[in-house]
Order: sequence, then C-alpha cells, then structure tokens
Amino acid sequence: MKGNDTSRGFDAGNAWNTSRVISTIDKGIKFLRLGIMILMKATRQVPLRFDDAFFQDYAGNLILDPKVAMVELVANCWDAGAKRVDITWPNSIGGYFEILDNGIGMIKNEFETYWSTFNYNRRISQGSMTEIPDMPLKRRVYGKNGKGRHSLFCFSDSYNVETCKDGNKIQYLVNKLSNNQNPYEIISVGESPHLGHGTKISCNIKNNYIPIEEIENLIGSKFIADPLFEIYLNKIRVNLIDFLKDAQKITYEIPNEGTIIINVIESPRGRLSTLGGVAWWVNKRLVGEHSWRDFDDTYLDGRSTPSRKYTIIIEADILENEVLQDWTWFKDTKRSKEIRHSINEFILKTIQDLMKDIRSESKIQILKKYKPQLKEMSTFSRNLVGNFINEVQMRCPSINQIHLDHTVEIFTKMEQNRTGYDLLQQIAQLDETEIDTLADLLKRWSVNEAKIVLSELEWRLELIEKMDKMIKDPRADELHDLHPLFERGLWIFGPEYESKEFTSNKTLKTIIKGKYKSKVMGNENKRPDIVVFDDKSSINIFSNEKYDNNAEVCGYDKILILELKRSKSAIDDDDARQAEDYALIIKRSGNVNDFTNIICYVLGKIVKTDERTTGTSIKLIPRSYDIVLRQAHARTFNLIKKIKEIKDIKDEQDTEVKAVLAEKEISDY
Repeated sequence: MKGNDTSRGFDAGNAWNTSRVISTIDKGIKFLRLGIMILMKATRQVPLRFDDAFFQDYAGNLILDPKVAMVELVANCWDAGAKRVDITWPNSIGGYFEILDNGIGMIKNEFETYWSTFNYNRRISQGSMTEIPDMPLKRRVYGKNGKGRHSLFCFSDSYNVETCKDGNKIQYLVNKLSNNQNPYEIISVGESPHLGHGTKISCNIKNNYIPIEEIENLIGSKFIADPLFEIYLNKIRVNLIDFLKDAQKITYEIPNEGTIIINVIESPRGRLSTLGGVAWWVNKRLVGEHSWRDFDDTYLDGRSTPSRKYTIIIEADILENEVLQDWTWFKDTKRSKEIRHSINEFILKTIQDLMKDIRSESKIQILKKYKPQLKEMSTFSRNLVGNFINEVQMRCPSINQIHLDHTVEIFTKMEQNRTGYDLLQQIAQLDETEIDTLADLLKRWSVNEAKIVLSELEWRLELIEKMDKMIKDPRADELHDLHPLFERGLWIFGPEYESKEFTSNKTLKTIIKGKYKSKVMGNENKRPDIVVFDDKSSINIFSNEKYDNNAEVCGYDKILILELKRSKSAIDDDDARQAEDYALIIKRSGNVNDFTNIICYVLGKIVKTDERTTGTSIKLIPRSYDIVLRQAHARTFNLIKKIKEIKDIKDEQDTEVKAVLAEKEISDY
C-alpha cells in the first residue's frame, strides 16, 4: 500500500510539473508572437507608386506623338513577320481603331512575358531575326527595348489585345493606371481554339487624333522599302509604289549593262533611323535588307540625324539573274560585284550632294574655331585647309564633329609649318634675257595650262624641301626616308629622267642580289625594290625601253643606278669602283645590249673621287647631297611667282573659308 501511495504521489507530482512546463511554453509562444508582430511592424516594406507622368518619361514620344506611335505599331507588325497589316482608322475622335497583322502571333506564356517585362530586350531573348509565316524567309527586326508595345496608350488609356498561335487564341485587356503600385495592368479576358496566326490590337481613340490622310502619307513614306509588306488602311491598300512618284528619280546608265532607276525619298519625320537606308529592288521585290551598311560603311552612319531622313530605292532589274534563290542578297559573281560597286559609287555621290548644305554648316563651325590661324596663312594654304575638310567629309561621311575637329587641328598646324613660299622667295632670279624668253612662252599658254605648271613646280619644291630635311637629319633612314624621295625626284638628275616610262627595274636588281648574296641585307618585306648592303649602302635601279623603227621594244635605252651612302663621311675611289662593278655585272648578264647606256650616281656626304667613264657606255657620277639639292633648286628657280605675274593668275578662295574670314570680330576694329 505504502508502495502504491508513493507511486501515486510521484505521478501527481509529475503531472503538476508537466502542467507548469506547458503553461510556460504557452506564455513563451505568446511573447514570441508579440515580438514577431512588433518586428513586422518595425520593418514593414513601403509600397512603390507610379505617378501619372511615369509613362511620359519612360516612353516619351511613343505615347505623346501620334505619328511616332503609328510608325511603332506598324513596325511591331513587321517585327512579327507579318506580310499584311490591316488598319481601321476612324473619321473622328472617339471612333474605333484597330491594327491587325498576320504575323507569327503569341502563345499565352510569350504574351505575358513580353507585355509584363519593362525594357524587354527582344533581340537578346528572341534574336535579331524573325520568321515570316508560310515562307522560308527571315526578316531583321526593328525593335530593341520593348517600348513600342505601349504606343497604343498614345490614343487611349485602355486597349484590347487578341493574338493567335499554335491553334489557340488569347484575349487581354490592358489598362494604364494612375498613382498606383503598377503603371498598368494586364487582365486575361478569354482563351479559345482558333486556327491561323497573327495579332490584333484595338481601342477607341480618345487622344491625339490625326486625319486619315496624314496616316496614309506617314505609312507610305516610312514602309516603302519592301513592296511585299502590304498595308491596308480602311480596306484600301496603301500603294507604296505610288509614293515613288514624289521621289527624286535619277536614271543611271551602266555601260554594256543597262539602266537602273534610283529613287531618293525624303521622309517627313526621322524618328526611326532603321527605316531609312538603301533598298535594292529587283522586279519590284526587295533583295536582302534596307540599311546604310552596304559597301564598307561608305554610306551614312545610321545613327546620324541626316540618315533618318532619307530612303534610297535602287530599281536594278538588270541584276535579275544575280539574285540568290532565297532573295537574301546577290550572288558573289564578278558581274554582280562590278554592277553593285558602280551603283554604290553613284549612290555615295548622290548622298554627298544631299548632304552638301549640312556639310557646309559643319565646315563653317570648325573654320571659325581656327580663324586666327587662317588669317596668318596664304590663300593657297587656306584653300588647302578648306579642300582638306571637303575631302574628309566626303570620304568619311560618318565622321562626327569632334573627330573632324581634331583632324582639322592637326592639318592646320602642319600647314602653318609649310615653308614652300619662303623657299620660293629665296630662289635665284632669272636674268633679263631669260625673263623675256619666258614671257614669250607664256603668251602661248592658257591660264589653266599655267596652273598645271605651277602645281608641278609646287610639288617639286615641296619634294626638295623634304630632301633637305632628311639629308640633314642624322636619324633619317635611307631605306624608308631617302630612297622614296629620290625615286620621285629622278628629274633632278636631268630632263631625260622626266618620262614616266623611266621606272624601277626588278629584273636588274635581282641580278645584283644574286651576285652579292653574302653582302645583301634582308629587306624583302620592307622595300623589296631596293638592294641593301651590309656596308650601309643601298641601290635602286631604273630603266626605260628602247624602240626600233617598227615601234617594237628592242632592249633598254638607258639604265640609272642610284646608290645612297650614309655611314661613310666621303665617297672615295673604292666606292666608285664598287658602283662600276654593278654596271659591269649588268652589262655581262646578257640582259642589256651594247648600245645601252648605264649611268651610276653615287650620293654621299662628301666626294673624294672624280667622274669617270668605263668603255663607251658606263658613266660614274659621284655627287654630294648638297650639290644634288643645289642642282634641284637650279631646275625650278622662281618660276611660280613669274608665271602668276605674267598670266595674271588669281588665287581662288575656298567659299566657306572666305565666308568665315569675312565675318568681323571686335579684334578687327
């Protein structure tokens, strides 16, 4: 019994202890819940809200400008691979608007992903090409950031979307919200089986109504590039071909091929740069894609404002047999390349003409910056700066203003350092007899003929000046610096070397290389036309042809060996004998006739040997660089100044340079 009582007493005590534990746990849970509630209140997330102005900042003109909105909506149909677009446009505000396309459409998951994602990157997610339903073709898309789908908010705060794909049709209502946690909402309306593919977006026009004529002109000017992209406005096809009637038509004749028509269309608005460009049509069908990218970026930069204004359509039916089977581009044949290159060159000139006023304004802005430097230049140098800007603008149409500015700055500094006119003032004067003779000659010249002579003289004086600098520069390299100058200055050695027929002779240099293999330095990749020896001398060999009574080539008339020495302080007898050896090797090679004269000019710093003749046809002429330069000066004299005075030649001024210099500034007063 006592044992049983003890047992019951123990059980009761355990029950009491258990009850206290449970009570304690309950209190702990209550305190924990209270703590969690306090913590939740302390860390409550503040909801975000979107103001009414959000869409204006986010989408800009897409929802503010009805013309921009319409272009975007039609461009979305293009991106969907549609071949046909049907637009229903009301006669007044409040009426029903609908845009329907037969593109690829969307399934439920695609639509909800595209429409619910801000800044949806279409090209990353879907690629830059889209399929064209029922055709083995693909098309490059316009869309990039997914903002175009909001364009319907330009006309209404609410619109409907119906889209069909893979045998199913889905319907949604999209509402723009005000001062809400979301800028808009997407409500699923229904889903049902449906054959076909495409998308329809519709609403009642409540804002930004524009007349139907403006819609037609806008669509026609923007989507004319592909005649197979059909657009119907209120059930009437917008005949894109008709818009070519207002284009600037240019007929371009390609010799031995035929005629092509080039249509230049200036769009009234330039919102989408990708809609401009050059389109190639063959039999009224687009080949490839229209863009500015053709032929190594010689067209406009597609990002620039002017490029957005123009669409150029080339009707090139003569290339019918050169089109690839899938119409993605032309065949890589010689004929195709030649025709397209010819057309491309003409197109480039056409674009340059269109851009003439824009280039002139850009040029004037740069010239104003360098007006102080222009004032210090001669008219000739000013014109060079002006012509240089023209060339850069025409050859590099996509160059921006900053890069053009830097380029002009460098060229202007170079032109300021020219010493050509200073050099002319130092040239020796002709005596009275020579002046009279020159005057008689000039009476028979036209001004244009005199200008040609002046240009040639100016070029030669510049060459002499460069030679003078290089010869005096101890760092000058005879291979890369001196030889090219003397190759252009063979006229210095006598009038017989003026002929363009007097050219570098590879065959004779090969003979010399073969004879002096052990002494020839390797320079095949630098100047293979020059033989470089390990004694720091180098030679170049020139020749002209001799003709018989039947005007047939019968050998070499004259050979000129030009040897330049830099390392030795003087040209001595050993150098002279070495040059004679070159001539004898050529004589004995069997490649020249007995009547061929070989002249060896050996040039160096100082001459310590005499001219000599070997046999009847080899002549050695050692010359110091100083004497060569004096000889060059003697062959030019101050003829530029005298010809200008006698022929009354006026320096024509660059138009934009003249305009900038004519502007008066405070410093001018």
